[in-house]
Amino acid sequence: MLRLIVWNSAETAQHTIELYDHAPVNLNYQFADVSQINKTQGSYSQTFRIPATKQNKDFFGSIDKPNIEDTSDLIISNYSVKQKIKAALSYNTIPLMNGYVQIKAVYIQKKDFSDIELIFFGDTIDLATALKEKKIADLTTTSIDHTLNYVNLIASMGGSLKSGNVVYGFMDKGRNWTFAEGQDPPYTSTSALWQGDFTPYVRAKWLIDTIMSEAGYTYDSNLFDSADFLKIYLPAYNGSITPRSDDNSSETQVAGVGLSSDYAITTSYALIPLVNTASGGYDYSSNWNNTTYVWTAPYTCHVTFTLSVDVTSGSTGIVTSQIRKNGIIPVLQLNSTGQFTWTLDVAAGDTLAMYSTMTGGSIILQSNPVGAFNATFFRIDSVSEPLQGQDIKMNRNFPDIKQIDFLMGLQKMFNLVFIPDNNKPKHLIIEPMQDYVATGTQKDWTNKVDYNKDVVITPTTDIQKNVFDWENSAGQDFINVAVQESADRVYGRHRVEDKDNDFATGEAKVQTQFAPYILSNIPSSSIAIHRCIDKEGKGIQSPKARLAYYNDVDTSVGDVYVYDDALTSTNIGYLPNFSNYNAIAPTVPNNDLNFGYERAFIFLNSHPVNTQYYRYWMGFVNELYSADSRLLTAYVKLTRADIQDFEFSDRIYIKDTYYRILKISNYDATTGGVVQVDFIKILSDVKDCVDQPTGQRTSGASLGAITFNGGATDYGSQACCERYGFVWFPDKAGGNPRCYPSTFIPTPNIT
Repeated sequence: MLRLIVWNSAETAQHTIELYDHAPVNLNYQFADVSQINKTQGSYSQTFRIPATKQNKDFFGSIDKPNIEDTSDLIISNYSVKQKIKAALSYNTIPLMNGYVQIKAVYIQKKDFSDIELIFFGDTIDLATALKEKKIADLTTTSIDHTLNYVNLIASMGGSLKSGNVVYGFMDKGRNWTFAEGQDPPYTSTSALWQGDFTPYVRAKWLIDTIMSEAGYTYDSNLFDSADFLKIYLPAYNGSITPRSDDNSSETQVAGVGLSSDYAITTSYALIPLVNTASGGYDYSSNWNNTTYVWTAPYTCHVTFTLSVDVTSGSTGIVTSQIRKNGIIPVLQLNSTGQFTWTLDVAAGDTLAMYSTMTGGSIILQSNPVGAFNATFFRIDSVSEPLQGQDIKMNRNFPDIKQIDFLMGLQKMFNLVFIPDNNKPKHLIIEPMQDYVATGTQKDWTNKVDYNKDVVITPTTDIQKNVFDWENSAGQDFINVAVQESADRVYGRHRVEDKDNDFATGEAKVQTQFAPYILSNIPSSSIAIHRCIDKEGKGIQSPKARLAYYNDVDTSVGDVYVYDDALTSTNIGYLPNFSNYNAIAPTVPNNDLNFGYERAFIFLNSHPVNTQYYRYWMGFVNELYSADSRLLTAYVKLTRADIQDFEFSDRIYIKDTYYRILKISNYDATTGGVVQVDFIKILSDVKDCVDQPTGQRTSGASLGAITFNGGATDYGSQACCERYGFVWFPDKAGGNPRCYPSTFIPTPNIT
């Protein structure tokens, strides 16, 4: 007997709905349910009718009488057509579909009789509805918030800060570090790095766990628990040059001070009595002292200030003005009238003040006119977040990306499927497609096929696209922009063109919400970091989210000096290494977070072959685009036990071939029987090219050559060499051609 159970609004009580005897309830199951988390519906029933009996109206209320507004005991207030009603459909205790029902219409018959028309939607990954417009900045980050101090900074790089969920990396956000001659190189003993020059990166796994938990979901995933995935992090950077906290509001630390009246200066340096009560003056956080005429740094920070010097019309001689730190150290000197803007680092408690002197004649500094600020003044234009010592609020540093877009970006990068657990509400199994289908059970349905009806076998040519692209989103940093402008594509794209299919039409694209994480060298050095700056050297103010591997610390960079909590320059001797590769010095077998092979902007012995496309998408695409690919449509006699037991990963054997189920159409839950099923043929290990790159020669005449198929002297073929992004060159000793890394071509020169 077919049974429909519904739950009350709080999902704490069940109610049995009366059905018409033997009335068909046709169910549809489709694979798209588990492969698209932004869908709001998937498997479903055809519409079916139930009688408006007293038992059914006890649940739905008098919905057949629009003028009555009654209240059901099981529904909070009236039933709402906007409300999902949790439901389960079974036959003699055999579960057929879990999900929810929706009322579509009410039919009045012979005045006094009514039917309620329902549609049943199967469980879907309704994360889009659960997450709505929430951004990752809306996540609760209490468990990973921390104080930026020397101990935590060093601990993070060793993987022990917040259980490894936060690691401080090194990227250029507008500091424009360089080792060019005549310029101060970064991190020397006399010009050490501030702790805030490092950027917190948060583990992608922590973000996934928190998004799912706060949405009310749980999950299992071998991929997310793998050692490789646990190395993937998101830079917590949204435009602030130093990590942000809730301790200080940097925007309110500014001040502007001027002269309350014209002021005569002498032939020796004198402190100028600037006050915030002068016309146009301000001091939002009381950092300026109108008695001592100094601005006091509220914390250790970068300060950008402007000094303006103007004199009265009768003044003669030369005026020289300085901004001094702590009353002694000139940090800016202006040898005439005019304006100058400067940026420097100050420690908490440091003071800045204006001093002036003159030579020859008589100099009177001009005060600001009423309501203006354009004569003699000293202005603190901007104050950064603290350079160290602040309590970091991690969600204040996250880039602007929705939680659902973050998950969808991962789904596209790793070709993920999200499988609802039939036995555990709101619990998902999340794995790459290739891993999921590998778990399927083998089932022989040969004798279940109804050969009295057509069995249709078709090639996949009609569903193939002429061009299929996999890529990340366009980045705003200067290298990403340069690639987009010169090559008219996003860095790291992979393209599949089906030139052999005369029937393929159109284009399709898989695009993540992440920008490429590109490494380039600090100018005049071989030290590779991500430089999130524009062509003017300014930090990107609203950067897109991006992902990178953490590869531990790189000790090959030499001396690296960092200010400890006492502002003592301390040599740590390494830098944290974040990269799109999963190794500091990647080789052929390593992984790359790009989809396609690219020329790196740093030196590599060889680019890795395991891009996201080749790791997670190649098998799926080759199964679809192979000349041996086939779709099969057949009518199959399925029992209710078959329906209860099947998974989309199952390997269905029919006659002499294995298939996967794509869709089951219009299964009659009341009577069972023959039903239409769409399959796709399973192809075993379809290679992208007959020769697979596996290593690189480290000695001999063919030093540096790429080797194939696990052999030390197997050099593959030119076609497969070029297929995987390498170049086919004559052997170094002048012998037979060999496959070499693209590093044999000079590295692109973008600085």
